[in-house]
Amino acid sequence: MPRGVDRGVVGAGSILCLAVLVACAVLPTDDPPLVLIRLAIVPLAAAAAFVLDEPAAGAVDAVPRSRRRRTGRRAAALAVPLGVWAVGIILLDVGVPSTPAAGLLVEGLGVVAVVVALAAVLRMAGRAEPGEVVASTAGAAILGLLVLDPPLWWPAPPFPVVTGWSVSTAVWSALTVVATAVVVGASRDPYRRARGRNRKA
Repeated sequence: MPRGVDRGVVGAGSILCLAVLVACAVLPTDDPPLVLIRLAIVPLAAAAAFVLDEPAAGAVDAVPRSRRRRTGRRAAALAVPLGVWAVGIILLDVGVPSTPAAGLLVEGLGVVAVVVALAAVLRMAGRAEPGEVVASTAGAAILGLLVLDPPLWWPAPPFPVVTGWSVSTAVWSALTVVATAVVVGASRDPYRRARGRNRKA
């Protein structure tokens, strides 16, 4: 895991996510417990939220690096929670063949991408450690979406159960692309953004 990343938080979130998924995989059921599976997204999001925290980036790096380079190095830590999510979903698919594995994999990837994008925007705004705020906000939002059913007119349920999987997967895929672009844009160093504005002026 890259230097400077809070390994304890990222590791603990990933382990908790895997524990929930393994528990779901061993439940004696013919249908996947989707609500319980989605609960594993909460620690998954929390693990991802802290990846961009950098309270002392200058002290961590022997040679000063640009924000974009630091972001690229820290993003490598996302392989841990994403890998755990993938392994857990595969175990579920083996234990419960009716598991919509592809849709769940895309959901996890989309949530991680959105969470990291939020952290990148807060960091750009001057918050060196956005992880706690993003993790708590994302966790509350996920739990709210699981508890509150979307209205009937809502075209794309964020966490489908029976129908709407194809539309939901398309939406999460689009969010992943947009969130990735946001992370790239928000990772520009301040002086580069200012220089770009000066050129336009």
